[in-house]
Amino acid sequence: MATRRAFLGTTLALALGAWRPATAAGTRVVLDPLRPGVYVARADNAEAMRANAGAVVPTLVHVTRAGVLVVDPGPQAAWGRALLGAIRALTAQPVRWVVNTHAHPENVLANAAFAGLRPRPRFLASAATAALMRQRCEACLASLSAQLGRTAMRGTAIVLPEPALQHGAWLHTGGTVWQVQVHAPAHSASDTVLHAPQLRLLCAGGLAYRGRVPEMQEASLQGWRQALRQLIALPADIVVATATGTPAQTLVPTLAYLDALAHGIGAALAAGRDATQAADAVAAGPFRHWRHFPTRHPLNLQRAWRQLEDAWMQGEPPA
Repeated sequence: MATRRAFLGTTLALALGAWRPATAAGTRVVLDPLRPGVYVARADNAEAMRANAGAVVPTLVHVTRAGVLVVDPGPQAAWGRALLGAIRALTAQPVRWVVNTHAHPENVLANAAFAGLRPRPRFLASAATAALMRQRCEACLASLSAQLGRTAMRGTAIVLPEPALQHGAWLHTGGTVWQVQVHAPAHSASDTVLHAPQLRLLCAGGLAYRGRVPEMQEASLQGWRQALRQLIALPADIVVATATGTPAQTLVPTLAYLDALAHGIGAALAAGRDATQAADAVAAGPFRHWRHFPTRHPLNLQRAWRQLEDAWMQGEPPA
C-alpha cells in the first residue's frame, strides 16, 4: 500500500511537470496540466478574501476535439475572463460545457464571463443546485461584493445553469465520458461529482479538502461522510476539489476529520455529556495544523453536535 501511495504521488508530480503551464498574459490565472488535455487553474487554498479576490476554487479545464469543458469557473467575471484567456492560449476550440458542482458563489459567479461566447456554452448543474442558485445567487453576489469589494466583482452578473445533471447519468465531452454523481445533502444541499474512469480523474467540487478544515455551514455530516466513502471506492489517481491532489491527500483526510467529529460526539452523547463539552469529546490533534483550525473547527463542532444530538434523540446513534 505504501508503495502504491508513493507511486501515485510520483505520477501526479510527473503529470504536473510534464507539460508547460498555460497562462493568460497579464493575469494571475495559470493552468497546470494534470493529464494530456486536462488542466487545473491554480487557486488559493484558503478562505475567500480581498487578498485573493475570491479565487479559491481550482477550476478544471478539459480540452477535447468537440470543445472545452470547464468545471466551477470561479468567483467573478474578471477571473472568468482571465481563465478564458488562459484557455485561448491552449486551444481555439470553443467552450461547450460549464458545470457548476454546487451553489457556492466562489464556484459559480464566473459563469458571467462565458455567457457572451458564441456559440454559447451549456451551463449545467443538478436540479437542486440550479434551484438554489435561482433562489439565492442575488444575495450571494451582494455578499461576495461586500466581502471582496466592488472593484473585484465589477461586471459580474447571475448566469443560471440548466437543471440537466442527474445522478447515474453520463456527460459526453468529445472522446471522454464522465459519470455524474449527485450527493444531496452532503457538503452542501446538492454536490455534483464528475468521474472520468478512463482518465482516473475525479472532480469532487466542495466534497474534499487538503490541509484545510472543511466548511460545514450548510453540510450534512452523515451525508458528507457517506458521499466520501463512495468516492474513495472509485478508481481515481487525481482529485480536483477545493484543492488538487491524490485521493490520499484529499478524500481520505477529509473523511478522517468528519469521522472524528461523528465518533467523538457520538461517544459523548452516549456517555450523557452535553454540548458544552463538545471540544473535549473530539480527538482533533491530527488536524490542528490545518488552515483555519482555530476559527472553523469550533463552528464545525457546534453544527455537528446539533445534527447528531437531533438524530440521537430520535433513536439514531451516529454510525
